[in-house]
Amino acid sequence: MKFLFGHEIVDHVADIAKGTIVTILDENRYESILFLNSLLKKSQTKAVIITPNEVKSSLPQEIVEFEKITTATEVNLFVSKIRESMNDEGVIIHNYLHYLLLKEDESQILKMIEFWIGKISKTGLVEFIILSKETYPSFEKKLNALLSGYIEINLKPGMRNQYSFKLFRICKPEFHGEEFVYTFDGNRLLIKWGDEFTESLPKESEEEIKKKIEFLKENIFGIKIDRAADKPLPSMSIFDRWLYAQISDMPLYHIYYLYPEKIDDFLRKIAVWNLRGLVSIKTGTAKIPEKRMGLRLRNKIAMKIPTPVALFFLKKRKHTVPFEVYNMIRKASAFYISTRSSEEETEELEEVEQYFQEYAARESAIRTLLENKESPLTKFDLRDLPKVLSLSLYYGYRIKPRVYEEEKNKWIVDIEDCFICKNVKSQKSSCELLVGTIIGGCAVTFKEKFTAKEIECKAKGGNSCKFLLELIEKSP
Repeated sequence: MKFLFGHEIVDHVADIAKGTIVTILDENRYESILFLNSLLKKSQTKAVIITPNEVKSSLPQEIVEFEKITTATEVNLFVSKIRESMNDEGVIIHNYLHYLLLKEDESQILKMIEFWIGKISKTGLVEFIILSKETYPSFEKKLNALLSGYIEINLKPGMRNQYSFKLFRICKPEFHGEEFVYTFDGNRLLIKWGDEFTESLPKESEEEIKKKIEFLKENIFGIKIDRAADKPLPSMSIFDRWLYAQISDMPLYHIYYLYPEKIDDFLRKIAVWNLRGLVSIKTGTAKIPEKRMGLRLRNKIAMKIPTPVALFFLKKRKHTVPFEVYNMIRKASAFYISTRSSEEETEELEEVEQYFQEYAARESAIRTLLENKESPLTKFDLRDLPKVLSLSLYYGYRIKPRVYEEEKNKWIVDIEDCFICKNVKSQKSSCELLVGTIIGGCAVTFKEKFTAKEIECKAKGGNSCKFLLELIEKSP
């Protein structure tokens, strides 16, 4: 169950489940106390700060005396009593790890926290561990990997009384790593949303939004979207900024073809942007394509025969990107990303690169459908997913994968001849860009929502590069 702070904007952005432990990183632990104190003031849940000395906060505090308590085991017993007194419901803020790390081995503290993860997983507790950023870099890295996610708080240089926070993993995907500037007005936490500092989401009426969405749906084949020329761009997630950049002068039906499984979400975004004056909607003559329920006969046959034969049977693409050129582009991109001045910039560029890869796969899938005289509205049968994905990867990259269903609605994509990580050795998976290709092609073809991740990579010493593809939402 999702934990709610009672702050409209934070609750809209964050996705923290009850039974979760989260790290908060700042410069000196003071900013985290200020942040949580203000954020939790509207929450109906109980909250307590466990601290070695009293801090300036309106929240209740429990003092842990490190003159008497010196080990992780003793701290664990102290915390367990507090959890019991709260009936395993509420918020616990741990503001003492900097003291414990001076007395106890890091590995013992990590074992204690790992024990906590299992202990509170089925409770109504949410716990925050406050840590000074980069004071214990090795411990910080291991802790962030162990927990569900973390929050990073920074002072805004040159800005009086302004801070920013970023959420990593414990948020909606589109807000991962996004910077949110905030300030305080008394005890109110005001976040910069658009052009103003506020604690409330914009109040376009739901009726207005629904009316605009209905208009877009009814005219989806006769509308073109364009960005406003001189409108200041408000605060947006990385994905929304990327999407906003793509839709200028684009027919709405093309967005529908590209993102059939997300069209309802996209129509809502476009409706809100239009109401805020960020995009204009131009109507024209509708171009409604043929919608066939089934495949053409020759394409049905192609689904039943071996992939190499099917490639001769179907119309072949005249041009493909040579491996050498593709790798040159990737190396150039990787070098450019490596020159970024901060980890945040690097993550943002890598995220945008994945969006473009997925976008390219979606465009390629539509072109392939048209080349083979299929309507972009045709929905393929999921039983044909292994064949369709095999053909897609061979069409695009001359890769010959083995695709098989591991269990219902979960498939393994096994690639022995992956060119992306050829002659590469790495501690982490190196072929994540193919995730965008796999998801994009399947979404366009099957009109469903998928997720994918690389679970084995040759760069890490695997025999092949393997991806787990999963259907996450089946349409009715």
